[in-house]
Amino acid sequence: MKIIVVSGPRGAQPMGLELAELRLLDALRAVRKSIELDVRVVGGRAARRHARLVHGQWIPAPPARPWAAAWHGADLVHLMGLDVPPPKKRPFVAMVHDLSPLHYDDEGTLPPWIDEIAERAELLLTPSAFTASELHRHLNVPRERVHIIGGAPVLEAANTEPLSPAELRRLGIEPPFVLRYGGYTARKNVSLLLEAWRKVPVGTLVLAGPRQAARDAILAGAPSLERVVVLDYAPQALLAQLLRSAAVLASPSLYEGFGLPSLEALAAGTPVVVVATPVAEEVCGKAAILVEDQADALGDAIGRVLTEAELADHLRQLGQARAAGFQWSSAAAEVLCAYTQAGRTSQS
Repeated sequence: MKIIVVSGPRGAQPMGLELAELRLLDALRAVRKSIELDVRVVGGRAARRHARLVHGQWIPAPPARPWAAAWHGADLVHLMGLDVPPPKKRPFVAMVHDLSPLHYDDEGTLPPWIDEIAERAELLLTPSAFTASELHRHLNVPRERVHIIGGAPVLEAANTEPLSPAELRRLGIEPPFVLRYGGYTARKNVSLLLEAWRKVPVGTLVLAGPRQAARDAILAGAPSLERVVVLDYAPQALLAQLLRSAAVLASPSLYEGFGLPSLEALAAGTPVVVVATPVAEEVCGKAAILVEDQADALGDAIGRVLTEAELADHLRQLGQARAAGFQWSSAAAEVLCAYTQAGRTSQS
């Protein structure tokens, strides 16, 4: 069976989504059995750049109007996201990371072909049971047509050397420090973390993520930026070192399709404090401190981990044991199962 994996353009600076695609494709190439895997990326220069990253073929066409060459020769098409419309005359599966645009105005919009994908896909692939429930609730996708593949850490922080005291000083970071990384849209809830930080008596709060207008507005509205260090986009190597060096990973996010930073912190042996959401519970289990969406609760939990060595050590042990159950090889095996199921369905 020939599988054509189709992706669209991605950002100039590789972040979680781009690197997750690369990790999954590498795992698929490693475990594939009776399939032929071909990767194609549709779009302009950003697509050409992403094609190099994922070792695929560049298809220079508008993502919304891909040439037939995007899936020529496929027995089954695997859409890696929702940015490329489905093929008209070929069976396909599609990855849906989340449905955040349905809940937050600053998350863009779902594409006009979302209903067609929901109706025609042989299977929809998701990283979590939470996203599977979202597809059922909002797009009326039957549960038997959703296949949960899971995910795994993108950052390879567990075997990374921590930053030295001199390196931390150059970044303006006074340990112990609390790390939060990612974007600044409303669902990321960064303003809550800045409010909670007033209750934490020691350490530095480090915010890492791309510079955005939303970030500037959030920082301008913060109660205080004392002991707060703001970093722009951090290359993956530096981000891994930051994660390895942090005393706590704080995740105030209210909505995620999977929750990659929390899982990466668990794998790195960094204690995690996270606002309790269905996906946070799904990924972290009892290996993190889950708190209500309240500044006092978040600040108190961070302060406890910073000041109670026994609690921090316990969370490190739980976290690494929990993260060991999330592997890209397992995700790839689930994708292969989905290919097999989709192939049988398309032929029936």
